[in-house]
Amino acid sequence: MSLEIVITPGDIAGVGPEVMLKAWQEIKEESEARFLFAGPLPFWRETAEKLDLDLPEEEFCDETLLEAFPKEYKMGRVSAQCGNFAVKCVEAAARYCLAGEGRAMVTAPLNKEGVSLAGLKTVGHTDLLAKLTNSPDHAMAFYTPELKVVLVTHHQPLMSVAKSLTPEKVLQKIVQADKMARGLGVEAPVVAVCGLNPHAGESGLLGSEDSEIIAPAVEDATIIGIDARGPLPSDTVFHFAREGRYDVVVAMYHDQGLIPVKLLAFERAVNVTLGLPFIRTSPDHGTAYDLAGKGEADYGSALEALRLAIRLA
Repeated sequence: MSLEIVITPGDIAGVGPEVMLKAWQEIKEESEARFLFAGPLPFWRETAEKLDLDLPEEEFCDETLLEAFPKEYKMGRVSAQCGNFAVKCVEAAARYCLAGEGRAMVTAPLNKEGVSLAGLKTVGHTDLLAKLTNSPDHAMAFYTPELKVVLVTHHQPLMSVAKSLTPEKVLQKIVQADKMARGLGVEAPVVAVCGLNPHAGESGLLGSEDSEIIAPAVEDATIIGIDARGPLPSDTVFHFAREGRYDVVVAMYHDQGLIPVKLLAFERAVNVTLGLPFIRTSPDHGTAYDLAGKGEADYGSALEALRLAIRLA
């Protein structure tokens, strides 16, 4: 049985279809996996022809996707129609993987404003897939060859982060970080856990969250056999992780984890959703409307997303 990877187009007014087709053309020469393109095959083929790329041969499409495909849209413009179609593709691909047919899905970027305009409350891939698969213990993670990061919180205002942290939530992300590292072939992972405050709270002088919330979670992780270290000052932990002292870093909030990832590997980083019943990866960039339709989009992150999906699956 071949390894089936489902590719979703994301917002078709953005660069998603372009970068996925470019990445597919390269990856299909180095992998025996079977790639299915979500949505009408004529759309994918027309896009490939414009880019002078090989024509994809296999689609993943059903009536819901045909009905949702935008009749009119403008490249580089946000719209409810494109937002709705992007979500319908993700939903269909998730159903396919849940049925045991697809082993992994690789999602091109969607536009959160477009999804919101379509009247949908869950606007991001991570939360959408967690809801579709009933996966409360999911986690947003990022992979680069130099750095692996798991987030405790992600798309929420910074001022709400401290109030939303609990020892249980931090422990759950530490567990997911350990599983991620093991899935990448690390036999005995060392998990670094960031502090929330500067200098990890400076023994309570700069905040109590590190000692009262994060430290107990780290202690509980060690009790169940995970080599977790922390809370550690986030201004140095990523440097040491890059040097190999730690295998994966657990960050407390979005920018704490994403700034070092994008600084080190802006064009190669991969978004991974942990804790789902199947593998899901994605390029770590947005719809890039300014480049849409020009054939100039860099596909490095999409290529790494496909490679990582195959590796994890």
